[in-house]
Amino acid sequence: MNKHRYSISILFFLCGLNFASWATRIPDYKQTLSLSDAALGSILMGLPIGSMVSLPLAGWLISKFESAYICLLSVILYILILPLFGFIHSPFQLFVSLFAFGMAGDILNIAMNTQVVSLEGILKKIVMSSFHAIFSVGLMLGAFIGGYLIKYDISLYLHFGLISATNLIGIPFFWKGLLKDGFKEKVNDGLPKVHFFKIGRYLLVLSFIAFCGMLCEGAMADWVTLYVKESALENPFPITIGFTSFAFAMVLGRLLGDYLSNKFDVRNILIFNGFGIAIGITIAILFTNIYTIIIGCAITGIGISTIVPFIYSKAGNAKNMSPSMALASVSTIAYVGFLLGPVLIGFLSEYFGLKLALSLLVFLGISISILSKYYLTLDSKHKNHE
Repeated sequence: MNKHRYSISILFFLCGLNFASWATRIPDYKQTLSLSDAALGSILMGLPIGSMVSLPLAGWLISKFESAYICLLSVILYILILPLFGFIHSPFQLFVSLFAFGMAGDILNIAMNTQVVSLEGILKKIVMSSFHAIFSVGLMLGAFIGGYLIKYDISLYLHFGLISATNLIGIPFFWKGLLKDGFKEKVNDGLPKVHFFKIGRYLLVLSFIAFCGMLCEGAMADWVTLYVKESALENPFPITIGFTSFAFAMVLGRLLGDYLSNKFDVRNILIFNGFGIAIGITIAILFTNIYTIIIGCAITGIGISTIVPFIYSKAGNAKNMSPSMALASVSTIAYVGFLLGPVLIGFLSEYFGLKLALSLLVFLGISISILSKYYLTLDSKHKNHE
């Protein structure tokens, strides 16, 4: 089992590293392409559009081929796409690159989470949160590296070339340890064939909770660096310090997630998550002291940390669909939230300012708490129905 966990962990790490590498460079593109917040928000639409376009493709691939092969395909796509970010000279080129980046990310997101569900089926316990902690490690390290590369004026093409090479080097380390889907499909023989878009009320509520959580995560990932740059009066740290503290808190929360899920009621944890987001972002946007902003970002990270792992694990064990199809449905809706968040913040920032735009996350955090209370009722009915 250790080799399987090791291999899947590499995938989550690479996914986090890749996204953070892009996110930390957003201020560079905003400056070099002379983009307003609204223009940047429009270009960022390339990510969710790419994700949505890949949705039927990802669903078809995951139902026809082993998820291990889809993971490999996704990493190869990343290797080819990442260097493009180093040679962008126009808004259109950035949009196209983000479109392709969104497609690769959505496909990998579904495939690697399917791997975890297969592993949970073998281990007979929840381990999803620990893998998402590895994603956050990649996110945190990517933010840290990006911050110092920016500080020492390292070029975009060298930065993204190094990240692409890291993905290439990772292939022989993860490939042989990935799981075959045979175990998963055998366990779920005889399940009714449910259409990809007809997921039922139970999975739909899970999807909305994950959507709100991922929207907050995407907004923090893409805009917190710019927020720190524009709002902190004095900052002795790299401008990515807010992003780094946010990602570090995500790691801590997710490392504790598997333990917490077996110790406390999931409803109570999710309610705490929602209020944690609301409190954390409120602290971050009310003060201009860099240390207070860091604390606010960290609390927000704790709040967001375990939402998606819990939801994905629950979705993967749904009884009305195969794990791969349930995950494809729920994670795609959630991932759209992750990619749509930066776009919404961009448009809101153009008209109301970045500080007020980020207050949207307060509303989303409270919404997560409310939805979670409703979710528990559905979860109880779901179990009784089983």
